[in-house]
Amino acid sequence: MDPALPPDAQAALEAVRRQGRILRFEVKKACEQERWRLKVVYAPGGDPGAPPVQLGLLWSEDRDGLRALAARLRATLDRAAS
Repeated sequence: MDPALPPDAQAALEAVRRQGRILRFEVKKACEQERWRLKVVYAPGGDPGAPPVQLGLLWSEDRDGLRALAARLRATLDRAAS
């Protein structure tokens, strides 16, 4: 768990880790605002033909900070998988 994520986002990410597969993290601009969104995109478990699900985890004006957080979350998943 990363302390930079709010508790609700941590709980959501844990649920995704347990039930989802093929997780990836993306940082995208939020509409026309100068805010960025960190989201996890994953394939839901159980239905191989289901479209990917996107779950927003955190909004911020700090794009570089969100990118760094996404990298830490990816590394955490990689360590847990090995």
